[in-house]
Formats: sequence, C-alpha cells, structure tokens
Amino acid sequence: MLARDAHPERDPGLMLRVAAAAADTGLPIGAATLSRLATCTPELPTPWPREVLDDLLVVLLAGPTAVGTIEALDRTGLWGRLLPEWGSIRDLPPRDVAHKWTVDRHVIETAIHAAPLSTRVARPDLLALGALLHDIGKGRGADHSVLGSEMVMQIGERLGLPPADIDVLSKLVRHHLLLPVVATRSDLNDPKTIEGVSEALGGDPQLLEVLHALTEADSKATGPGVWSDWKASLVEKLVSRCRMVMAGEALPQAKPLAPHYLSLAADHGVHVEIGPGDSARMYQVVMVAPDKPGLVSKAAAVLALNSLGVHSAAVNSHDGVAITEFVVSPLFGSPPAAELLRQQFVGALGGDVDVLAMVEKRDSEASSFASERAGEVVAGVPVTRSAAPPRILWLQSAIPGQLLLEVRAMDRPGLLALLAHALERAGADIRWAKVNTFGSTAADVFCVTVPGSSTYLLRSSSSCRRCWVPPPTYWSTSPSAISPAPVTAARRSTGATLRCAP
Repeated sequence: MLARDAHPERDPGLMLRVAAAAADTGLPIGAATLSRLATCTPELPTPWPREVLDDLLVVLLAGPTAVGTIEALDRTGLWGRLLPEWGSIRDLPPRDVAHKWTVDRHVIETAIHAAPLSTRVARPDLLALGALLHDIGKGRGADHSVLGSEMVMQIGERLGLPPADIDVLSKLVRHHLLLPVVATRSDLNDPKTIEGVSEALGGDPQLLEVLHALTEADSKATGPGVWSDWKASLVEKLVSRCRMVMAGEALPQAKPLAPHYLSLAADHGVHVEIGPGDSARMYQVVMVAPDKPGLVSKAAAVLALNSLGVHSAAVNSHDGVAITEFVVSPLFGSPPAAELLRQQFVGALGGDVDVLAMVEKRDSEASSFASERAGEVVAGVPVTRSAAPPRILWLQSAIPGQLLLEVRAMDRPGLLALLAHALERAGADIRWAKVNTFGSTAADVFCVTVPGSSTYLLRSSSSCRRCWVPPPTYWSTSPSAISPAPVTAARRSTGATLRCAP
C-alpha cells in the first residue's frame, strides 16, 4: 500500500522502490497499488538516476521472491515500460528440449540462480544485469548472442551505466555460451583452446569471473541436469586455465601417462582398474589392452552393459597397447568390480561375446516396450512418441590432422558405443570423446583422425560442416496410431552412410 503522501505521477522511480520492497520482504504488491502505479507513473528519465538502477538490482538479486514481483509488474505493463525489449521474449517458447521455461521466465530464473553467486564476483551488479539481458536478443530471427550484445549497448546507456560497464555487459551477452560450449566440445589440455577463449574475452579477468558465474546460473535455470558436477568441473578447469593465461603464467604441461599404466601395458595383457573421479559420484575407469580396431566401441559397450554412464573418454597408445581412460558415473549405486569388467572386456576383444549386439538387443527391447505403450491413453489423450533424426556437425579443430564432430541424437543406453563403432567402421581413429546430455537429447563430441585413404574427408572438412546418419528406431506419428518405422541402427552408419550434406 502506498503512503498517503505518495505521488506516483511526480515520482517515476516509485514503481521500482515498491518492487524492491516487495522482492526484499517477499510480500506481494497490492492490486490497488499496482493499478495506481500503472495509471499514474510517468516515464523514467534517460539515463536512469542511480537510485532507480539500484532498486532494479535489489529486485534482480532478491532470489526466488523476484518471480512474483516481476510477474506482477509485467501483468500491469510496468515491466515492459522499464524494458521495452521484453516484448520479444515474453511467453516465447524455447527452441530446444533442454529448456524447462519460456524465454522470459528462464531469464528470471537465471537471475534467481545468480543471486547466491553474487558474493563470488567483484561486480554482482553486472552479473545481475547479465542474467536479465543474456537472452534479450531472442525472438528476432538472428543470432541472439550477437544481436543481444548490440541491443545491450543501447539498454546500458538508458540505464545510466558508464561506458566501461556497458562494454563488459555487452561482451557478457555476446559470449554467454562460450564457456560451456568450449568446455564440453574441446580439448582443454590444448593451449590453443585456452588462448582462444582468453583472446575472445579480451584478456579481461573481471569479465571471465562474471561470465563464469553467469554460465552456472544460466545452466541451472535451463532445466534439470543441465548443470552437473561433471560440467561444473570442466568449466572450472577452463576458467582456471584462462586465468593463468590472462595473468601471463605458463599453462601446465599435459600429464604423461602414469608409470603405473605403462607397467600395465608392458605385458601386452588386458587390465581394468576403477578409481574415484574428480567430483562426487564420478569414477575413473582405465582399460588397457593390445591396440586393435574396434577397441573403443567394445570398451564403451562393456561399460554400458554395466549401467555406467560415460562422460568422457581419452585414448593413448604405447608400444602397440591402447590405454583408454573413461570418466563414468553409475546409474545406480556403486560401479561393479573391476575384475567383472575385465572378464567381459576380454570376452569382447576375443570375439567370444558380442557386446555391441547385446547393447543393441537391450536398446531394441526398450524400444519395443515403448512402441507397445504407444497405443495407451493417458487422461484421454493417446500417447505419442517421436525421435528427432540424428545430426552430425563438423567443428573446428586447432590441431592439424584431427577432426572434431558433434553427434546429436536421442539419448539411450549404449549410444556412445554404437557411435564409436560406426566411426571405427568408417575408418576413423578415436582420440577422445565428450558426452553431453540435455534431457532426452545427447550431444557427443568426438576427436578423430582418419587414414590416408580418407583424404577427401580431411580436404573437405572445412567446407563440409554437416553430415547425417540414419536415426535409430524412429516413431512416425499419425492421428490414429504410432507405428515404429524400421530404420537402420547406428551400427550401420559406416563410411557408406556417413554422408556429407551440401
């Protein structure tokens, strides 16, 4: 309720003072107050007075109570008067399945998740404004990061920010996807990767600090599972190494293979070891065996059959022996004994056990079960299921002779093994892989080399950016029924079907 002597018609900043008080206390703004503010409040002067900007920051950093406050202002048209650009993202649906919220609500959720991180940065005001504006360029038909960074230049002037802060805020919006993309798709042990990120950020450690916090808040606001311990560790590793480059410090050299692993390789036998990983519920599985084609896919299949989700894989070769290091997390409980994995790995390498066929059979049974349920009716609505066709994107690699490709597909157990098998049959040699899961969608990145007979692929990789493979079991929809259409599985995605789109 407004005081008797309040005069909103002569006090344009009153609206945000009321909002700040509501968000700070967690109390709702009265309907009569909202109506009076909406009717009487004049436009704010440009640039905003500093105290008005401070009240906006109080709202943004209030945490969960900001939701009700901002939604109340938006319902009455007050929020759109503060930020006219908001109209393009209001109720805008997300473009990918990982996002839980509409774009406008996602932005508010990002601010909520940024609030607990405000003491981690020297400029919490830039973090709050970055959370508010990082997706402001969406809904306009262009790259939202680029367009948004340009829009922020004008918005920053309107808010009364100094030029230096406007520049940082614009770069925050421009690069708000940089850290998670690089961390999950690149080799963080490659100095060129670290130098490229540092250069993109202009060598500014303050920008890096705020961007790190914004990345975490943005990921947490996207949806369940998007920000995991594994992803957090990758981003932290990237940020810490960028700090070193910005400070003029030498990056750590790539660690040589541990002498223990070399001793395991010396007898040319098969060995499996399991140890704790770098974060909670993560484990490191090291599988050592004589190097031969198909080794990575068989190793990944063994892990899949034991309900171990793979987050990354790295392959090293020493004297004809492959040393493959996996970072995994068990689907349930603890990982199985190393000896059990070793026995299955030995059987797979010797041809006694077709682990890839076992993975495909289990996937086929799960698909059949889902297909049987497709005719069910839930709450009077027929259950329908569909799967997006897989897609392959060629990515840039800073290392000559290596190719990076990202495979996007519907996630399922054993997907890494089947994709690795497809690449191996196509003649590719897998050097490392990173696995990213967004809801029911997987985005796996592989670093591969190809033999001399595949020079066409190397020669055309710079211009050929998109390839496709046939999808796994694909559910076609119709008004009356859902019928599974038989399409070849990933195991048949060999050199003959790994085709480049124009």
